[in-house]
Amino acid sequence: MEKNKIETLKECFNLLDAEYGDKLTEQQRIFKKELFREMIGCYDNRKIKEMVIRLIRTRIYNGFPRIAEMVEIIEGKKEEETELAWIYLMEKIEQEGYYKSVSFPEYPATGGVIKAMGGWLRFLDSMTDDQEKWIKKEFIKMYPIVKERGEYPKYLPGYFEITNEGKGYERTKRVIEEVTSDVKQIENKIRDIGKDIKD
Repeated sequence: MEKNKIETLKECFNLLDAEYGDKLTEQQRIFKKELFREMIGCYDNRKIKEMVIRLIRTRIYNGFPRIAEMVEIIEGKKEEETELAWIYLMEKIEQEGYYKSVSFPEYPATGGVIKAMGGWLRFLDSMTDDQEKWIKKEFIKMYPIVKERGEYPKYLPGYFEITNEGKGYERTKRVIEEVTSDVKQIENKIRDIGKDIKD
């Protein structure tokens, strides 16, 4: 674990301990600290600090907070996240539209849901005014399942990319990877030929 992460976890645990740890035995404190490090350490430092501040500001119970409570604050309630992901999706539709390829860095599971619903173009084609409420219900039902699975695309291709591929144009990234691979193969062959000449 990186030094900055260790310092953040130590500082945050100490704040929680100062606020809620007065009834803990030393053994309980050691276990809580280890559990905190293991279960909360995987989150971003900023989110951990925000969670601790929120607990101290708003929590009314005296006992030490449970890990599940901390995780819920960091990740948000599943219902809230799903609604936020839907709002994020609506913003992406407005920003990116039908033609551009799109990614969902803030709520990556959104891409998985859209892919499961037929992809970016099919999803946008189905988003008529009378169908939007039904599509939203389906999205809200699917989002937690897709997120739990943890497998979603990095991006979804838009109209331009799909039609260009249909015309034989390759994605730039794929072409660069192929050229890089070819260059490495050529370099290896030159190196082998050079060895043969020396021998």
